[in-house]
Amino acid sequence: MSIFAWTAPVFKLASRRWSEDDFRTIADLLRPYVAPGGLFADLGGGTGDLGSGVALALGARVVVVDQTPQMLRRVDAHPWVSTRLASAERLPFPSAYFDAVLCCDAFHHFRDQEAALNEIGRAVRPGGGVVVLELEAGPGGSRLVASLERLLGEPAAFRTPADLETLMAAHGIFGASQRQTKTSYLFLGTVRP
Repeated sequence: MSIFAWTAPVFKLASRRWSEDDFRTIADLLRPYVAPGGLFADLGGGTGDLGSGVALALGARVVVVDQTPQMLRRVDAHPWVSTRLASAERLPFPSAYFDAVLCCDAFHHFRDQEAALNEIGRAVRPGGGVVVLELEAGPGGSRLVASLERLLGEPAAFRTPADLETLMAAHGIFGASQRQTKTSYLFLGTVRP
């Protein structure tokens, strides 16, 4: 059983960390890709709080995609929010279905990151956006988090910003990373047209 099955209530409580400013900041990153009424995926979105807040700030629709049913059961009902039980490596959506993908604190959990990026590149329309927020590989907090996650059966496949940029580009997603905190960064990219 995934650690997320039994920690879903904790993640719902932790969602209070997101502020209206956070929603607006991420919405501003997605706005060039997602028009009002558009559609994006919150991939590995858990309880959906970040994706829902960003959707409201954008005036767009979001599909919260997660492979843990216990997480998706905690997504608040809203007309602009839907959920889908699926893994990032096998997205059950047609090609070019989404205007963008948001992935926060989840990419390092993907067991096959290459397959996940193939799916993102397929499911996001050409010219669409990809926003990934992650902890950075290396010393400090992420090393402790990685050790704990591995003990709990998670892949903890953290990457440096440069490594993620290279991996994304190899899958037709071109962009750049920017530091968020001492141990976290944000990648913003575009799916090759």
